[in-house]
Amino acid sequence: MPSKTERLNELLKDLSRASQGNVEASLIVSKSQGLTICSHYPDGEPGEGVPEEDVIAGRSTQIDMSTRKVFSQLKRGELVRMLVEGERGYVIICNAGEDALLCVLTNKKVNLGYLFFMMTRIAQKIANIL
Repeated sequence: MPSKTERLNELLKDLSRASQGNVEASLIVSKSQGLTICSHYPDGEPGEGVPEEDVIAGRSTQIDMSTRKVFSQLKRGELVRMLVEGERGYVIICNAGEDALLCVLTNKKVNLGYLFFMMTRIAQKIANIL
């Protein structure tokens, strides 16, 4: 039977394949510590313009904490996902269990609806593994 790490890595690879090459990085991050649990870069390492995993993990945790506070104050219910759009692509963050986030960096060509669907499914599987 594969280890937890191997199963988590495979889920991130599945997400990358499902995006048809539009995911530039995907990470599972600890909410409480802001550290990477698992990461996947389709090319094996960060490409040009893609930060290292510790930068993505730290910033994703900051975005999550700040957004949850604001969302609570605005009384919009439970936060489902965060989408930040930039000139070169998107940062998408969603819950992946009680103490984990699924963070994905994509280019602008990505099909967001399909990616949201896949991230929701994969986040549930991550939660079950962790």
